[in-house]
Amino acid sequence: METKDKRTPTGLSPSADSPEKKKRKIVAGRGLALFIAGFGLMAFALYLFIVVYGVTTSE
Repeated sequence: METKDKRTPTGLSPSADSPEKKKRKIVAGRGLALFIAGFGLMAFALYLFIVVYGVTTSE
């Protein structure tokens, strides 16, 4: 996922990070995003379990 345009968008200062550090930040950002998505998925699964359990035991 590499962009061909290396110009800095208007209003942003260019990063002084080396290419290796940029790649490490990208990987860390993806890891954090996947962790948050996984946590949300687990919370939703717990919610569904509680709803199904509540419906099945309410009768």
